[in-house]
Amino acid sequence: MKARIHKMIRIPLISMITLLSVLSLGKISLAQESSPLTVSYVIDPERVLNRIDEKVYGHFFEHIYHSANGGLWGELVWNRSFEENTAGQWKIEGDEIVQAGMGTDQRFLFGDPAWTDYEFTLEAMKTGGSEGFLILFRETSPRAHYWYNLGGWNNERHQLEKGQGQGRRTVGPSVRERIDTGKWYRIKVRCEGNRIQIWLDDKQVLDYTDTRSPHLKGRVGVGTWATQAKFRNLKVTSLDRSVLFQGLPSVLKQSFEVKHWDLFGSGTAEVDQHNPFNSNCSIRMKSDSGSTGLSQTNFHLQAGETYVGSFWTRGSAPNGLIIRLVNENDIIVEQKLDAPGREWEERKFELEPELSESNATLQIIVDGKTDIVIDQVSIMPQSWKAEGGFRPDLLRAVAHIEPPIIRWPGGCFASPYRWKDGIGPQHARRVTRRELWDDLDINSLGTDEFIELCRKVGAEPLIVVNIGTPQWNLDADTYDFLQDALDWIEYCNGPADSKWGKVRTANGHPEPFNVRYWEIDNETWGMGVENYIAAVKKFAPAMRHADPSIKLAACGSGGFDLRWNQQVIEDCAELIDYLSIHHYENPDRFAEGPYNYERFIQRTGEVIAASKNPKLKIYCSEWNAQSTDWRTGLYAGGVLNAFERCGDVFEIGGPALFLRHVSASAWDNAFINFDQSSWFPAPNYVVMQLWRQHYAPYRILIEGDTDDLNIIATKSQDGRTLYVKCVNPKPSHAEVMLKLADGHTPVLAGCRLVAPGSLQARNTLERPGVVRAEPVTVRIENGSMHFTLPALSAGVVTIKR
Repeated sequence: MKARIHKMIRIPLISMITLLSVLSLGKISLAQESSPLTVSYVIDPERVLNRIDEKVYGHFFEHIYHSANGGLWGELVWNRSFEENTAGQWKIEGDEIVQAGMGTDQRFLFGDPAWTDYEFTLEAMKTGGSEGFLILFRETSPRAHYWYNLGGWNNERHQLEKGQGQGRRTVGPSVRERIDTGKWYRIKVRCEGNRIQIWLDDKQVLDYTDTRSPHLKGRVGVGTWATQAKFRNLKVTSLDRSVLFQGLPSVLKQSFEVKHWDLFGSGTAEVDQHNPFNSNCSIRMKSDSGSTGLSQTNFHLQAGETYVGSFWTRGSAPNGLIIRLVNENDIIVEQKLDAPGREWEERKFELEPELSESNATLQIIVDGKTDIVIDQVSIMPQSWKAEGGFRPDLLRAVAHIEPPIIRWPGGCFASPYRWKDGIGPQHARRVTRRELWDDLDINSLGTDEFIELCRKVGAEPLIVVNIGTPQWNLDADTYDFLQDALDWIEYCNGPADSKWGKVRTANGHPEPFNVRYWEIDNETWGMGVENYIAAVKKFAPAMRHADPSIKLAACGSGGFDLRWNQQVIEDCAELIDYLSIHHYENPDRFAEGPYNYERFIQRTGEVIAASKNPKLKIYCSEWNAQSTDWRTGLYAGGVLNAFERCGDVFEIGGPALFLRHVSASAWDNAFINFDQSSWFPAPNYVVMQLWRQHYAPYRILIEGDTDDLNIIATKSQDGRTLYVKCVNPKPSHAEVMLKLADGHTPVLAGCRLVAPGSLQARNTLERPGVVRAEPVTVRIENGSMHFTLPALSAGVVTIKR
């Protein structure tokens, strides 16, 4: 098959792109640009250095930040079973505030947002879970605050975090300490101007002055992250010792605080945990007269589309119910539904709007004297449903990056995940056990849907099993997680007449899925390497016995923890096929970061070579630079080159995040970013797509000034097409000459280049094409190829010989 050759427009020696280039994090002018580089390389197509597996370009799909439900999966309703609420989470018990849930980012705020300088003292006790607790101060909104995270990062350290804009970042020094369960800790926070001081048990753990847009006022609060905790003796005093607050804040009981839903009209609503239709909660609405309703915003409607849905209800509403879609001014479409009975009944509806609307509101309305309960509200466009249930534009975004393999369901999401809650009829699926990263997933996208996703985009599925780590599973001592993993293998790969094969067949899939790749949990560092090795020795043989054809990955390091890798390889190499490692880079290190991680991969490869299983391969199942500006694009190009250079030991990759709703509170690094109407690719998507489109299985020798550019050469299976993938991370443009070794002549050459001109360049919903690949001229003169590589750019040259 002939490779596509792009005819280019020649770029002048000093391009307009270069005029906009930047040095470090600031823009530079032409006069400030560093001296241009002149570099030359010789490519030898006959010198093959290593094979490159196309799974280097794998991806990782995790159910966080509404990437699945309300994202790639076409369910339009968020929190459809009302499980994301404050009922049973925060409550007063005696003289203590108690947080009984196990979700992430659970906050309870109180006080005056106008407070400025003060001391906040309290006592806190962790009662369960994997981390410690959060002490919030100077909070004026969910995205403007400080919190001191005690026992964060798998209960490994304490550190200050600052919420600002779209994310949250660590600031100040960290303290390597843990928070013990069942122990009361005394905590004092002092805010004075931009100086923050914190004491733990009368020992100062922080003295930090925030010189970058500090928060100077705000209320206080407490919080937890995957932890249960108690708090007491809360007191806030001004610096002149006046008491601003002392005692217990009021906690609303049975109030309507349900995420993504609002109450309107004359009646009341509350979370009802008695006899819900599904999982743990439903909503009870009561009214003596007038209209009462529930509403949810951010629905994108297309004129002429049919929106099919249903909800379940019981109780008394003699006048029936109304399901309605509205905009700010008008009713777009509505349908009247029959009154419910005493038992749970499904009410189905079809809504056909005659106009398009980018931000419609869904309403469920009752009139007159009413006492009803509602659960499991669901809506999906009929055209999406007919095509398998996926949102078409996001499915295309996934398909166009051509993932050869997709890891699922996590990530942290995998560690408490129960796969049996995510199969069968949608209305019967239970909500996931833990809230993670703004999302309490409703299991609308389970095993069957994931396999269908992989088939639609041409990817191999890779499934991560839950081994029952105590920090993620409250029933770690009582639930049989090994049997659960074996059942999952049988559900995916067993014959139709096996126990779980019959269940798969009943769910519409008589033929086995034949999932080959499996991973033994995720980021298990919190349980200690010895305990994890014991788990691998327990799970791996049993999983292979269940299906001898599968390939297994075990958790490797996070960052540069070679010791963890050495121990897992020494004790488990013969039991596994892959070591799954993770690394997230500071985006400012877009130039040197890829080389540093490449050296770490090589060092881990040396450990593998000396092990009992030298055929063991490395799988970087999570990687990225933490931004969505052009720095992350440069990093992506550099690290993908590193993966290809390590092809003798490196086989699979998978960056994170894959998809992320733009409302997310943190982790602004996703490849695919979306709202209810559209999406945009981040620079890492743009570069990885370009690299993937020019994949070739053989790395060949390229000699020259390799210190200047991050550069690699590859050739196609038939050897007729060569690719040169190059990243220029420097603030000066490069004049590049490529030459083939003696006996080889280029016939055609073209280049596609990404050079947005600024490290801060980024795509947005409004401007999705700011960072993009464009054609560039490659001149062939006397057998040599010449082109200009602008400052801070990445591109691929295609050569036909």
